[in-house]
Amino acid sequence: LANLPLSDAAKDSAYPYTTDFQSGTEQTRNLTTITSSDGYYSNSNLTSVYVGSNVTSLGTNAFFNCTNLTSVTLGNNVTSLGDYCLRSTGITSINIPDSVTSIGDGALDGAPLTSVTFGVNSGLTSIGSSAFYQSPLTSFTIPASVTSIGYYAFAFSNSLSRIECLALTPPTVSASFYYTPALSEIHVPAAATGYGTTYGGLTVVADL
Repeated sequence: LANLPLSDAAKDSAYPYTTDFQSGTEQTRNLTTITSSDGYYSNSNLTSVYVGSNVTSLGTNAFFNCTNLTSVTLGNNVTSLGDYCLRSTGITSINIPDSVTSIGDGALDGAPLTSVTFGVNSGLTSIGSSAFYQSPLTSFTIPASVTSIGYYAFAFSNSLSRIECLALTPPTVSASFYYTPALSEIHVPAAATGYGTTYGGLTVVADL
């Protein structure tokens, strides 16, 4: 299994080893955490990575400034995306497994994201400050499990025009949606309580 090509390994989120392509050369490693000292930080040769299921966290700056990194697949035991871990990468989409409970400050700031997908049983509880700052996302669904959304989490995301929050009680916010000119409403479950008529500067629409 350790010699599976990345394209095959990435099909199975339970594959234990971390596999990457750098300058067209495949490398497989047995990692349990990924930190800024593991050789990925600001690595312009890195183009894709499968984060193995042996990995439980992406540390601060783990893949920061990997500008040519366009594909990241997360194994099913990652519990946290550390501060700035995928900041200024080239990824356009990411699937965040149910195991992830926190997205750190600036974790995906500067990435040209067009799609973020969470599992149906997402355990995510917190979205950090500036996590999706200046994101080109057009829509976003906040999982029901989220209890806090950090300062400037979606700020200056000029294309963001629809946001849904599945939480029945409102997560804490702190200028989380500052300067999102295309966004005026937040859609919440019809059974939700505590949002009031506005939430985070957005008009609350209870229609989910």
